[in-house]
Amino acid sequence: MTVLLEIELDRFRNYSRRRFDFSSENVLLFGPNGSGKTNLLEAVSYLSVLRSFRGRVASRELCAFDESAFSLSAVLDRGRFRERLRIAETRSGKRELAIGDAKIARSSEFIREFRTVAFVPEDRAVIAGSSGCRRRFFDMLISTLDPAYLTALMRFNRALAQRNRAFKTDPRSVRLFEPELAEQIGLICARRAEFAGKIAGGFNRLSGGRYDFAISYAPDYPAETAAFLAHLEKLRPREKERFCTLAGPHRDEFVFTFGGRELRIFGSTGQVSLAALLIKMAEFELVRSMAALPVVALIDDVTGDLDQVNRALFLDVVGTADQRFFTFSREETLPALDGAQRIGLA
Repeated sequence: MTVLLEIELDRFRNYSRRRFDFSSENVLLFGPNGSGKTNLLEAVSYLSVLRSFRGRVASRELCAFDESAFSLSAVLDRGRFRERLRIAETRSGKRELAIGDAKIARSSEFIREFRTVAFVPEDRAVIAGSSGCRRRFFDMLISTLDPAYLTALMRFNRALAQRNRAFKTDPRSVRLFEPELAEQIGLICARRAEFAGKIAGGFNRLSGGRYDFAISYAPDYPAETAAFLAHLEKLRPREKERFCTLAGPHRDEFVFTFGGRELRIFGSTGQVSLAALLIKMAEFELVRSMAALPVVALIDDVTGDLDQVNRALFLDVVGTADQRFFTFSREETLPALDGAQRIGLA
């Protein structure tokens, strides 16, 4: 099905104002570097999850140069009717959301329209980057599939920010925020362990078990409420010296291994790139199987370095998406793209 029928970008990244109409399940975007291909995919992703697939990107970075705000709108095919989504956001992060004529107050209500999974060169940071990159990968994945996890994570992060601020402004109030932290970590840790297992299982199934891939997730703190509170009690003197919370999901690490060797340290460039793509393919299949919403695949020029076998596997996996957007620096003639809508960007 053609999920996305139309998108309009206004003062977003390198677009002053432009509208695109889509008429196919396969859309091929081609053009030279800097022509806006990735920015267009980013806009589609932003309309889905209100986050950039490029990492932690501030609103001011999404605004076109010297502009104070941007807006995005899209028309979705709902079968018997069409539905318009709209985002208007300022450089400071003030945001207005609308579905049709109705204003949406909560982000969690807006992101229930369609799902995107992006395949971008930066995905290798999930393996080669910081622990924060790995936490963000799992947080984004789980939050889109489990509203309870999103709620728990938001409550934990709010209490964490308040507790850290209290270390600097009113140390006597630090304890006030600890019950909220302790109440949330059980669900957060359980879901992270569950989804780490799902991604590792999907990876090994897709690769035919060739790499003996595993994801180790072992928090260095107790996840049971009373035990975590006792743990914080022991850490508090050190925390007061450093003005921050030293235990919790915000410091978790996920270790990815090939044959028992940590990929981040021992993996070659080729191994890391292939592993990152297989992880994203496992993510896609998980989203496809668990999400009740249409799923759109955003593929940003990631197939060029794949051998024939892995390219065929990748195209087979993303072929189950409801709609697919591909970017290339020049027009491609892959059999999988026969009949695709082709849009040139200059």
